Amino acid sequence: MSQPNGQEVLCIGFGALGVMYSWILEKSGLKVTAITRPHMLDTLQSQGITIESEKFGTIKNWKPHRLVGDAAHANDRSYAYIVCSFKALPDLVPTASLVAPFIEGEHAQEKPPTIVLLQNGIGIEHPLQLTYPHVPIISVVAWIGANLLKEGDAIRVTHGKLERLVIGLYTGEGRSTTRGVAEDDFADPAGYIDDPDRKRAGLTSTDQFANALRAGGGTVEVAAEIQAARWLKALWNSALSSLCTLSRSTVSALLAPEVLPFTLPVTRRTMLEVLYVARAWGYSEEAVPMKAIDDTLRMTIQLYAPQPTKNSGAAPTSDVVNEKADSSRRATQNFKPSMLLDIEYGRPCELEPIIGSILDRARARGVATPRLDLVYATLKVQQDSALKASSQRQENQEHINRWTHRKPPIAGAVDTHAWDRPAPKLGRFNSMDAGGDILSTRPDKKLRGKPVDLDLA
Repeated sequence: MSQPNGQEVLCIGFGALGVMYSWILEKSGLKVTAITRPHMLDTLQSQGITIESEKFGTIKNWKPHRLVGDAAHANDRSYAYIVCSFKALPDLVPTASLVAPFIEGEHAQEKPPTIVLLQNGIGIEHPLQLTYPHVPIISVVAWIGANLLKEGDAIRVTHGKLERLVIGLYTGEGRSTTRGVAEDDFADPAGYIDDPDRKRAGLTSTDQFANALRAGGGTVEVAAEIQAARWLKALWNSALSSLCTLSRSTVSALLAPEVLPFTLPVTRRTMLEVLYVARAWGYSEEAVPMKAIDDTLRMTIQLYAPQPTKNSGAAPTSDVVNEKADSSRRATQNFKPSMLLDIEYGRPCELEPIIGSILDRARARGVATPRLDLVYATLKVQQDSALKASSQRQENQEHINRWTHRKPPIAGAVDTHAWDRPAPKLGRFNSMDAGGDILSTRPDKKLRGKPVDLDLA
């Protein structure tokens, strides 16, 4: 299937992720208009941005087809794709309100643009799809380590070796099971069941976008079950990203040999809580395999574990070679999850989509999540302060107030008292195997939280 060469693409959010994929999309022949922060606009327009990537090399002074400082200047044409690479902050501002001018404005066409959600979290698509059920949404899970750094007047993005996207058309959430996990509201918010032609058009748009990413050098997998891919990424975000944030450390520091015996078991058990919630929402062993926990840990250790910077072997190696090797790993070794960077800069972080949305789903299905509860409660204190500092606009203040007093937006959790009721112990899962089926109490069919030894060879 062909790629959409020459089409106009809007990128909202020109941080590290937005820069990397705007560059990749432009390499494929698309024309990218990027909305950046106003205070960075002059520097970017005059100097561009330098990308230092272990995978792609160094790209100096790059600029997209067009740079603007606000939505008004971008809303002078129609777009085939609107890439949302800003952080999903439903407790500050709904995504729907940010894309509304481009869907409802004077340049909107009869065929709506395809929205691409290049964001972290569970359930981020649902509110947007309910607001615009006729708009196709491509949900994207990004496995990439990149940070945007501003040093004086210079702006650069550092990127390691990891770069992989899993994308898919958003068709709903929850899996149909004998226990009735899937709810109509979540199962098909776009109404694709009654309009298969529109679904086919959405799938075509998804394939074309994937082809454009591949043509630009990106690594892309198109998934039939994109929500399963989101739960797999949630294993990493909810455990490793949050623990880095709580400890104010890089991923490499979290994996240092001196602390790994303590951090690894807690990380794994936190991931297990995410898996329990996924099972309760109908995602089976085939969709979200239990081995993904250890696969994710193994991948993270292989990529980010601290490495010696000098050659300790018997054979001599020149200082020049060592210096180049050290430099090539620097971006990976210094990588900080975006949640940690937000906390360091006093900005609101993705607490709700990464942790809160999983807890909402856990409460709705009666799943105990003590570790995730502790993470959420600890980070919620700082999130509240950051939200107050960011809510200068009246509409933001009103939205934050509504969010604070909202009913949990999950079927089954019908009032705010859902948070007050004690969740059952994990006994309900003692007879559930990794495939999610309720069995008799066979001891070999339990979900265990015991740490395992990882063979990293």
